[in-house]
Amino acid sequence: MSGNNKQSNTGCSSSTKSGCGCILFVVFGLVSIGTLASPDSDLLVLYSLCTLAGLILLLAGMWEVIAKQKHEKEYAKLLAEFKQDGMNEAVYEKIVLHLNSGKYQGQLNVATAPPVKIQRFNEVVSIRYYAILDRLRMTNSPALRSELLNVGRVLGELNPFSNEWSEQRLANDLSVLSPTVVNSSSSVSIATQVEKLGELYKKSVITQAEFERGKALFLGSPPDIAAQTLNVLDGLHKLKINGALSESEYNVKKWELLSGKNLNPK
Repeated sequence: MSGNNKQSNTGCSSSTKSGCGCILFVVFGLVSIGTLASPDSDLLVLYSLCTLAGLILLLAGMWEVIAKQKHEKEYAKLLAEFKQDGMNEAVYEKIVLHLNSGKYQGQLNVATAPPVKIQRFNEVVSIRYYAILDRLRMTNSPALRSELLNVGRVLGELNPFSNEWSEQRLANDLSVLSPTVVNSSSSVSIATQVEKLGELYKKSVITQAEFERGKALFLGSPPDIAAQTLNVLDGLHKLKINGALSESEYNVKKWELLSGKNLNPK
């Protein structure tokens, strides 16, 4: 609601500028014409300058209105194209660039963006989320699962006062894609395993990238897989401490493990 108000206020500002400029141009233009017969040249110069200022203000207001209309048409065209294919990276980047007023920042800077742009970015990211979800229904990809989590968390940041995009909702969306049905008790178990994975990250056993990859694996797998992964990861860490695995071997094996490729520490 606040975004719409701000948008309308901007339009009103441009119209007001045009209106004031038009009044100045007409009034002082007529006064200037009436002063032509007067010998007082100082007043004529003053009135002429006021007429010129009114003309400039009028043209500036009209230019802002035209530019805003063009901007809105470009956005509507991009949004319509993105709704047809929410996985189109090129269109997504164009929309973000458009919302950032031509400055590429990766995504919208929510801290400084006006409410109307935040509202639009929220709509665009929502389209992207459901597009990834639809793609995951056709192909079970760890990379897409990870991307779904990242996009879901962006939506959570955009809606801080709503539970619509909670971690539990993201877990549920991912769980229904798994061949194994995950019930409520399993969801709780998975949350516990993710918490344990987080403890390993805090202890620097795994990196942040490995934590995110493992979390995507856990949320899309049965609880026993998550528990088994943690056990094997602990075994790998002990082998590394004991010198049985080099640092490079350890990093390769734990990355494969958190990708769901290998549950054998040997």
